[in-house]
Amino acid sequence: MPRFIATLLLAAAASAALSAHAVEADPLSSTECMAARDELEKALNEPAANRQARSERLARARRQAALVCLGREAGGRERSGAPEPAQAVPPPVISARPAQAEAPVPAIASPQPPLAIPRPGTVTACDPAGCWDSDGRRLNNMGPLLMGPRGLCTLQGGLLNCP
Repeated sequence: MPRFIATLLLAAAASAALSAHAVEADPLSSTECMAARDELEKALNEPAANRQARSERLARARRQAALVCLGREAGGRERSGAPEPAQAVPPPVISARPAQAEAPVPAIASPQPPLAIPRPGTVTACDPAGCWDSDGRRLNNMGPLLMGPRGLCTLQGGLLNCP
């Protein structure tokens, strides 16, 4: 058991030493970086009495903070006032697809004639063998029913419905 506690304490001490080293290695937490950031804050909060002097001091403070806190590798190269040279970009290449045959335009269909709804006929005249309807057809008696050219007809009041 004492060996376990000793091993545990040794591991805790090593961990603390590693974390302290990691804090020291962080350039954003260094004293130089903190001083450069404070100088940048002062330059940002400076009143704009002389704009030229303020902008120069602000540019110097930004450059110094970038160099100290980020380093040359992380901060990249310092920019000069000259613009970068233009890069030549080739124009996009658009390949033309072969022309497809156009689909034939359907001919405009002629309108359908209105749907003819058969109107019920009326009985116009009757005799002992059958009746005549308003369309001029002869309907023969078959017992109490009337037989039309295509089948039995129904008679309701004066209206006649034949298939």
